[in-house]
Amino acid sequence: MEKDKSLLVNKASNSLAANKKLISVNNDSNPPIVGKKLISVIIPCYNEEGNIGKTIEGILDLANGHRYDFEIIAVNDGSKDGTWEVIKKYAEEHKEVKGINLMGNFGQSCAYMAGFDISEGGYVITVSADLETPLENINKVVDFLDEGYDFVNTNRAQRWGAGKSGRAKQSGLANMIIGKISKVDMKDRGSGMKGFRKDIAKNLKLYGEMHRFIPDYVSIYAPRMIEFDVDFKDREYGESYYKGHKRTLKVILDLLTLYFMLYFARKPFKAMPGRLFGFTGLILSGIGGVFAFYLFILKILGQSIGNRPLLTLSVLLIIVGIQSVMFGMLGELMMRTYFESSDKKTYMIRETID
Repeated sequence: MEKDKSLLVNKASNSLAANKKLISVNNDSNPPIVGKKLISVIIPCYNEEGNIGKTIEGILDLANGHRYDFEIIAVNDGSKDGTWEVIKKYAEEHKEVKGINLMGNFGQSCAYMAGFDISEGGYVITVSADLETPLENINKVVDFLDEGYDFVNTNRAQRWGAGKSGRAKQSGLANMIIGKISKVDMKDRGSGMKGFRKDIAKNLKLYGEMHRFIPDYVSIYAPRMIEFDVDFKDREYGESYYKGHKRTLKVILDLLTLYFMLYFARKPFKAMPGRLFGFTGLILSGIGGVFAFYLFILKILGQSIGNRPLLTLSVLLIIVGIQSVMFGMLGELMMRTYFESSDKKTYMIRETID
């Protein structure tokens, strides 16, 4: 009897030891990772025939021997030159390269979105096709993402120095004003090299001109953000076709839209109704303001203005102008809700090569 009990105890002990060993294996908090993390690099292109090949080759060289795998997604945004033919050539020769040919020139925001939508990487990095930011900075972007940052921005510090163009100075001033509004301290929102964690990139809904406010939109989702300085050099071929013309009024309207979004709606949105009604509203308010200023001067000079029809007109123009701007902003929200609820794309793809 004692022998049988001893045998049962030994069997139970052996069974418990085996179970402990099994539990130890199954509860390993750091299981080995199978394969390497994938990084998606997105390149929006518009008339970049002379630059896109060098950009793709530079990223391929960087990916060679890297600790992570790369996929390169070049998005042709309705170029009128041979940009798509160059992209096709590299996509056919290199398995890492994918090409998206949009049906028209939908704009930089939509080109980003087309790349975001098909990207498969755990990290998503955007770069410009013009090589103004050295590609080796991708490594530093990846390092910051590895450290746990949700979004990484680059600052082309040399671009803002003495002797730079008036456009660069205007951009620097715009970045400062936008930062005051959004409370996001980023010096270079227009830099093409940015890094995102996958979930952040997939949640962004960009169209219109809203790529100019990416750090501000990301701040809604991403609590950990960082910006670092990079070298800046002039493009070797062509000129930027993604730069804005008649930017001043657009920036003012976009700033109003951004303020409304961040502090009231907390959602990003485009600029079609806002531009239409916002432009009209600003013009009406401006005219009303000019009339009101004129009447103010007359009042200072001692003239009576209470019975002047111009006073009524100026007040009416200012009120209608403000209402028009607000109506445009509500239109923005309605359009945004429509696109998100119906899951409609803001771009159309003619051809994809992968």
